[in-house]
Amino acid sequence: MTAAVMTVARQAAFACAGLLSLAAGAPALAAGGDDLSRALGKESEVTVHLRSFYLERDRPAPSGDSEAWALGGWLGYQSGWVADFLRIGAVGYTSQPLYAPDNKDGTLLLAPGQDGYSVLGQAYVALRVQQHVFTAYRQLVNQPEVNPRDIRMTPNTFQGYTLGGKLAEVGYYAGYLDKMKAINADKFLDMAATAGVTSVGSEAMWLGGLDYRPMDTLGLRLSSYHVSNVLASTYLDAAWRTPIARDLELRLAGQHMFQSSTGSNALTGAAFDTYAAGLKADAQRGPATFTVAYTQIGRGQNYQTPYGSWAGYTFMIVESFNRAGEKTWLIGGTYDFKQQVPGLSLNVAAVFGGDAVVPATGAPASDKTEYDATLDYRFGAERWPGWLRPLWLRFRFARVEEQTPSSTGVTEDLRVIANYELAFK
Repeated sequence: MTAAVMTVARQAAFACAGLLSLAAGAPALAAGGDDLSRALGKESEVTVHLRSFYLERDRPAPSGDSEAWALGGWLGYQSGWVADFLRIGAVGYTSQPLYAPDNKDGTLLLAPGQDGYSVLGQAYVALRVQQHVFTAYRQLVNQPEVNPRDIRMTPNTFQGYTLGGKLAEVGYYAGYLDKMKAINADKFLDMAATAGVTSVGSEAMWLGGLDYRPMDTLGLRLSSYHVSNVLASTYLDAAWRTPIARDLELRLAGQHMFQSSTGSNALTGAAFDTYAAGLKADAQRGPATFTVAYTQIGRGQNYQTPYGSWAGYTFMIVESFNRAGEKTWLIGGTYDFKQQVPGLSLNVAAVFGGDAVVPATGAPASDKTEYDATLDYRFGAERWPGWLRPLWLRFRFARVEEQTPSSTGVTEDLRVIANYELAFK
């Protein structure tokens, strides 16, 4: 553990040193030494994020149970904007086992084999001109289908070049990404290998996105990516909200995704295309929100999600409900106990998936039902001492029932998560 952490610390130090050298020598930094020292000193930020995560998942044979308790998080540095033009940053991540039985691997909290890992997940230079920011090397990406998937100890991070900003009223994002680090990995792999493809050479991703919000109550998004010989995917959604009574607000959203193999069809070995579509409605009254959603997947293939969490409205604690042909209903709600216990909130959902098929044959697959509960408590209230307010506790429980004509299998998933973040400026 110590050697791994020291390795990441050295990598972060070397990365920061190199970036500082670039900053010091960049011709655009003619603003002088005072601006440079201020941006790298007073205006910079160091973030320490500690995370404890316990996960126990009991599954029917032959899958086997998974269990681990990990401690880790990340240490990050980000400078201010030097001459309002250049910023540098680096983030080192780690996850180490506190309790990890060898015969209960598979939680994704740790590396395969229940081993700890450490990695320099971000190390970047960002250049800004007005509202346009170009970022190079290792970084976070947060698009609908290419995203951090921060559901375990450390997020996905990506290596490449991105450009984002606004043109008139339209936000845009464009990227060329050649590698990705998965949520429980310490190495960056090319985008084909990340998707599990080893039959082709190294492949990169072209990524683009648009975000248009013509008014506060309406938002439209479009995002698309292409990985040669592997996968192409396009995502579109719209969200609209309106008050329908003095203390009641209605939010409506819809989404459509289209996906296909590309080039040599290396992902599955055969050409395919599929789609995913969804509708969601939220009714919020005071601290209570009631949600109903529906998603449907095309029969051509399971909807593929190698580069982030699935963007569908029925992405749940255990199941994604994105199998070929699957039709899924969600009924749930959230209650914020801010009047009774500030910082406490509860979310519950019941999700019913059916009509899934085996893509290769069209034969019926199992039906799945998932029941989820998430209880959050944030120590942000003024009655707590300042040192305790960054603490966030989360308790999650899920039960999945998988039905076939001859049997019902039950999976139960329990998670206890603690986050504590300090930022030093």
